Amino acid sequence: MELFENIAKWIAQNPEIAGLLVFAVAFTESLVLVGLLIPGATLMFAAGALVGTGSLAFWPTLAWAVAGAVAGDGLSFWLGWHYKDRLRTKWPFSRHQDWLARGEVFFRRHGNMSIALGRFVGPVRPIIPAVAGMMGMRPFRFAVVNVVSALLWAPAYLLPGVAFGSSLALAGQVAGRLAILLVGLLLALWFVFWLVRRLYRSIQPRAAVFAAELLHWGRNHPLLGRLTNALLDPATPPLRALLVLALLLLGGAWLLFALTLYAGLYARFDLIDENVYHLFSNLRTPWGDHLMVFLSQLGDAVVMVTVAVVTLVLLGWQRRWREMRYWLAALTFTVAELLFLQQIGSFGNEAPHAPMVQSVILYGFLAVFLSQALPPQRRWLPYAWAVLLISAIALARLYLGAIRVSDLLGDLGLGGAWVILLGIAYNRHVATRRAISHLPPVLLLTLTAVGGWQMAFSHEEALRRHALQAVIQPMQAQAWWTHGWRTLPAFRIDLGGDYEQPLNVQWAGELDPLHALLQARGWREPPPLDFVSSLYWLLTDTPLADLPVLPQLHEGHHESLLLVRPLTDSQQLVLRLWPADIHLYPGAVPLWVGTVARLEARRIGFFTLPVTSTEFDNPLRLLEQDLRQLPRRRAQRSLVIPEGLQWQGQVLLLKRQAGASRQQ
Repeated sequence: MELFENIAKWIAQNPEIAGLLVFAVAFTESLVLVGLLIPGATLMFAAGALVGTGSLAFWPTLAWAVAGAVAGDGLSFWLGWHYKDRLRTKWPFSRHQDWLARGEVFFRRHGNMSIALGRFVGPVRPIIPAVAGMMGMRPFRFAVVNVVSALLWAPAYLLPGVAFGSSLALAGQVAGRLAILLVGLLLALWFVFWLVRRLYRSIQPRAAVFAAELLHWGRNHPLLGRLTNALLDPATPPLRALLVLALLLLGGAWLLFALTLYAGLYARFDLIDENVYHLFSNLRTPWGDHLMVFLSQLGDAVVMVTVAVVTLVLLGWQRRWREMRYWLAALTFTVAELLFLQQIGSFGNEAPHAPMVQSVILYGFLAVFLSQALPPQRRWLPYAWAVLLISAIALARLYLGAIRVSDLLGDLGLGGAWVILLGIAYNRHVATRRAISHLPPVLLLTLTAVGGWQMAFSHEEALRRHALQAVIQPMQAQAWWTHGWRTLPAFRIDLGGDYEQPLNVQWAGELDPLHALLQARGWREPPPLDFVSSLYWLLTDTPLADLPVLPQLHEGHHESLLLVRPLTDSQQLVLRLWPADIHLYPGAVPLWVGTVARLEARRIGFFTLPVTSTEFDNPLRLLEQDLRQLPRRRAQRSLVIPEGLQWQGQVLLLKRQAGASRQQ
């Protein structure tokens, strides 16, 4: 986040240079051959994200992108027009004649429209303008199509990034850790998807050769050869070999566990598990919890059992007996592995965890079923989506603390090994490539239905089960009033601490009497944040009083009290209070920390949001005036105030009236 903020600040200070960089990206992305090497779509998406976060202005960025695209295609066209057929003799076309050949086929098929269509077709994008010039397209006609298509191309590539950047800025207004979580999750899942594709395309062409070599090796090793022959030879029944391999997998896992326990490596694993747990705990947010609980529930037992039964019924209804036997083998090993993991857990005195075995095996082997009817060049897609779903469930459970890294690796290893072995046997012994009818829509409907049921009936309970548990600390009330207030954080803690927002208010007492007192002084709750009210963020002329205020995060929690007081049409005060997890004695009085600040409407990407300003002294004075009948005092912090922050380090301590009841 610090690196991103530094880049954004540099761009904000140098908008002209940033515009030239956007021009250069669009130019090189459209330039003949060079565009094949430049990740133009990714860089344009990044430029759009900077627009969405407010670091770049939209219209100048769009203009630079259009100009770069027009110039790049124009230069490519000129090269083709100038060299004509001699272009074929120039390096590297002289060594790669197929590049121009693909462009010529595309140009003959689509004619003048190929210039516009080519901008959105990756492999021929930087070739088409040169081919158009080489084949004699009229320059004026090319220029018209070039400009019009650039006007369509630039927003098409920028706007997704703007939407993402705006969403990131929106998440950042709530919590920097929420933005980090979303970006990290998307990057991790994108990497998983890309990796599966690369691995499959690397392994699949060599699979048949490797199988033949393994069968040849098996002839010289009679004992192990029986297993390889049964697994790979279509003429040999695989059942006995699969049973032996299943026992070997479970036995090998038990041996590895025993050796780890005997060698005393569990202490090292515990350290890794603890570090990963704290890493994800620091990213916890209420909205992130909702997302991760939903993803985690896609691997719960009720979902897995429903998917298993529905698939079994579908196979039986279609009389796919051979596929049914393999599906039953997957289910049987799932049950055996779950029992095995329970035995290991009880033997090692481990805390129970939500196993990933069932998700790995069932989703993994469903990918085997789904891939069989696809053409070879697309069979990687079901595997990629299955691994994507499994990875999302795994990351969600790590985030929630529902599984440890060491347990997760064991589950993924055992389940993944069985899916690979069973998938090899299935693909080698089932000659038909006939699709299992209706399997994709049935699975989609099943997951949608059972996932919706989970959200409706068990989501809230799962949230409570996985919630971070607060530890309440005791403190003497007089000690807090005199000096203990200094032990509370000075700034809102998001990631490492949000040094733009000091905690300048501390309140000792229940929230209801404070709420009632402030309401009598003109404070009110802002419009509730829901789908309808959030649409006002998209309008530029909505009064500040009608805009819902985004919640903010402190130590993993949204504020417990959020009130605003209008100052002008474009400014208002905001008071936020969070629990300090401290009870003051005598009386077990809850203590709260918070901030009073000024809100102003600011356009960020697509949204007009109430944003906290850097002024905190005057809002503190106004709040003190509204609460002048309460016992209060100003305390002074001794710290270095960050540059640009209008705060003198003063904290307003407030407490309820002496003798007031807690139900006041």
